[in-house]
Amino acid sequence: MTDTVSARSLPLGVKAGVERRLVAWGSLVVGVVALQVAFANAKTFPAVLDTTFSGPIDAFEAWARANRGSHPLFTAFLQPITAAVNWGLTFVEDALLWMPWFVIPIAVFLLIARNGHWQMASVAGLVMVYPGLVGLWEPTMETLALMSMAVVISVVIGVPLGVLAAFKPGFEKGLRPLLDAMQTIPAPVYFLPMILFFGIGKVPATIATVIYALPPVVRLTTLGILRVPSQTVEASKMFGSSARQTLFKVQTPIAMPTIMTGVNQTIMMALGIVVLATLLAAGGLGQVVMDTLRVRSPGRGLAAGLAIVAVAMVLDRIGRSLAETDRTQQVDKRWVLGAIVGLTGLVFLGRSIGAVAFPEVFGVRILDPLDNLVIWARDNLSFITRPLNDFIVADLLIPARDFLLEVVAWPVLIFAAAWLAWRVRGLGLAFFVAAALLLVGFMGMWQLSIITLIQVVAAVVASVAIAVPLGVWAGRRPRVEKVLSPILDFLQTVPSFVYIIPVVMLFTVGQVPGIIASVLYAIVPGIRITALGIRQVPSEAIEASQTFGATRRQTMLGVRIPLAAPTIMAGVNQVIMMVLAMVIIAGLVGGGGLGFETINAVTRNETGLGFEVGFAIVVMAIILDRLTQAWAHRLQPPSGH
Repeated sequence: MTDTVSARSLPLGVKAGVERRLVAWGSLVVGVVALQVAFANAKTFPAVLDTTFSGPIDAFEAWARANRGSHPLFTAFLQPITAAVNWGLTFVEDALLWMPWFVIPIAVFLLIARNGHWQMASVAGLVMVYPGLVGLWEPTMETLALMSMAVVISVVIGVPLGVLAAFKPGFEKGLRPLLDAMQTIPAPVYFLPMILFFGIGKVPATIATVIYALPPVVRLTTLGILRVPSQTVEASKMFGSSARQTLFKVQTPIAMPTIMTGVNQTIMMALGIVVLATLLAAGGLGQVVMDTLRVRSPGRGLAAGLAIVAVAMVLDRIGRSLAETDRTQQVDKRWVLGAIVGLTGLVFLGRSIGAVAFPEVFGVRILDPLDNLVIWARDNLSFITRPLNDFIVADLLIPARDFLLEVVAWPVLIFAAAWLAWRVRGLGLAFFVAAALLLVGFMGMWQLSIITLIQVVAAVVASVAIAVPLGVWAGRRPRVEKVLSPILDFLQTVPSFVYIIPVVMLFTVGQVPGIIASVLYAIVPGIRITALGIRQVPSEAIEASQTFGATRRQTMLGVRIPLAAPTIMAGVNQVIMMVLAMVIIAGLVGGGGLGFETINAVTRNETGLGFEVGFAIVVMAIILDRLTQAWAHRLQPPSGH
């Protein structure tokens, strides 16, 4: 009687909300039960469109091979692009290898020091020497040439696009989903069309890197132009400046720090694809790292990985120096002329005495003792690693796979995913999720997608379980964040292949190394964004909680974390994207699923299969991205308007 009275006494709006939730959850239960009963024997997804997409693509690939030397698409468009990019790569690479080795670190030092950044210039110059010390000078020059060309092309294309998007809202609106897709699609998926149109080699690797690394410079250029104070723009126009003069003399200089931030992000994204570009026979440091994975030498892998980091660091410091906006300190032209003359003299001196190649010092084996450490850990920690590996595979991954593929009917999974999308975003996303998953299944990618999804979920759950507590701790304790910062920098900058090698040695080839490597790669944004969210909680809310007698634990659970929840969910979103970026690498170490199938498609040049696998990966990425973004939006506190 009391429950009835209390239920009837609920406010009308609250009662309606309760009823809506009951109806929604009831629809889920009814739908799941009905579909499971109706499709109880539907264990295998009918791949009715298995060759509908791959067949025409394979046919087009065969046509492209037969007509590569005669059709205008190749002779008048693609081949000139290939020739131009190849000429640029060859010129830069030959120039770097032609110059005496010591000229390049000195040139890096002088280029950065021209603005008075002596400490930054000294560090960059010394860092540039490291690849030579470990015997990787020539591969480093190859990688430096590829990254330089990719970054230059990205800037040449991205900055004008960003400026145009800033002035044309309609263009920006149309460009946004394309940039979203470019950032969501895992990098190796770009390799498949590159092979189709450009073959294999450094040129397709460069173009794929450009496509993957382009979005940051476009977005941040647009942001930088839009953030220029309107009063400054109006003042420029009042003094008679044209729109072009205002852009080049007012808006671009003011926006330059933001634009250069985008360039730096482009450099880091280009760094992330360098190793995988070896699948296109790009060579360079990426090939060295890939070779260390084959021979399972974590010491040599770390040596090569640090060389890649050195290239990225040098390019980053050069970009920062070029973004110098302090016009009060003019660079002495005589100093610049003297630097050019001095470098020219050093070039001729080095070539005249034959000091061109970097002298042999340590070699790549300098870190081989690390191999012995990993071997010792493998032999002496097997009582931990083997049971852990068996538990994850036998008790978690395989039961989850069998349950989703053999117990639950596939229509139930699609309905449940669409229902979740409806609850967090609405019918539009629900229809998209259902249609996309149906298409993935009909293309014959259902089983591989489920296997990959299980691995992704396992890696995301583990990453969040580690990242959120550490992020909360770092957000509350600046000293903790200071200690964690270099570790996170290492995990974020060193290519993931470097730390996947010891993981493979400890756990053998299989799904577990891929999951662990994904966790190591993905926890970085989770920790940092969670710490940011905790720090940004308004101090007034904390003080109010403490005034009402809340303990530290109550304040954390009842105030800090709820208010930081939208930011934390944004971190979870980034964790998911980072884990998905590791799908291909997990496939290389025996993870199976879509990652392994992508490697097969690239290495066997099966473009049709690669398209289907890539589509399945993209669908998974978009669905998870949209769901987490919508969830983060729902957690936003009321605006108060």
